[in-house]
Amino acid sequence: MVTRVPVKGIKRYRDRHGKWRCYHRKTGKAIEAEYGTAEFIAEVQAIEARFKAKAPLPGSLGVAIKAYLAWDHFKSLAEATQAGYRRYLKFLDPMNDMPIRSIDAPFLAELRDLLAKERGQRQANYVLSVLHNVFEFAIERGWTKNNPVTHVKRAKRPRGKPKANRPWTLEERRTVLEEAPWQIKVPLALAMFTGLRKRDCLTLPKSAIRDGVICLDTSKTGEEVQIPVHPGLQLVLEAAPSHGAATIAATTNGTPWTESGFNSVWDRFKDKLQEQGRVGGRLTIHGLRHTVGAMLAESEASLDDIRRALGQKTLAMAQHYSERAKKGSAVRRAVEKLDPLGTRDCLTEVSNHGPVETGLQ
Repeated sequence: MVTRVPVKGIKRYRDRHGKWRCYHRKTGKAIEAEYGTAEFIAEVQAIEARFKAKAPLPGSLGVAIKAYLAWDHFKSLAEATQAGYRRYLKFLDPMNDMPIRSIDAPFLAELRDLLAKERGQRQANYVLSVLHNVFEFAIERGWTKNNPVTHVKRAKRPRGKPKANRPWTLEERRTVLEEAPWQIKVPLALAMFTGLRKRDCLTLPKSAIRDGVICLDTSKTGEEVQIPVHPGLQLVLEAAPSHGAATIAATTNGTPWTESGFNSVWDRFKDKLQEQGRVGGRLTIHGLRHTVGAMLAESEASLDDIRRALGQKTLAMAQHYSERAKKGSAVRRAVEKLDPLGTRDCLTEVSNHGPVETGLQ
């Protein structure tokens, strides 16, 4: 009879064929030997040894990142924010063993250029922003004296590259809402009439609407928002098929959406409309948030009102929408005053006395 010894740090489960399988929790590596046997223990010990060998060295960037991710302040951030930070910090895995004091601005400038080339300008800049937070955390603990990220310029957008998440045109908004099947019409309408982020539109519970007002803490910033239900949104919600999900938006099976599932259905629907020439390219759900921000700015809403309506912690994006609205208004006023051919008096005379020959063909 084979003696089997219980082993900690191991996950056992049955696969779809009913066979027992094991994997090492910390590394996710599958273990081939039979559970509890001497061969099994030897395999686990070998995995542990390799894992420990890869552990970050004292005083290294990897240790600082690990401590930062365990910090209570980091854990208080919204789940979506935490997930984003972890994703960008994974790009720095090859640097884990570097002494944090040895990392300087020239090195980070090269890293920025490499990331911008391989992953794009936005990703490179996000990595720098998160790394800046790690260095500030390390300075407070006396692990390093300087934050080299402050001396590194952000990567510039390549000339001619279109901006992401452009606002939707009026015609695009009408077309998409008229043609969308109900399972995506509801979350699209939520985004279109509230400016909420996609994640919030997909997960918004039915209980969030009280007395004609949507009340929620946004998933990204945790900011509380209270948005009156727009009459256009109310019409969509009232006409939508009923379902048993706790969320306002649901799949055709009456279950809450996953983000990947929604993206798949939305992409197919959008691509079909684009092939028909009924919507333009680069149409994104987040573009509706930019659309709402731009419309609020154009209606001369204050920066603080825009910030509160969109659940933003700072005025930065509200300022962006306001500046864009002011720019559009200024250009329209300027064009109205243009008279490059000196015909303004003639045109005024036309309006007062009828057509006048201007010499223009």
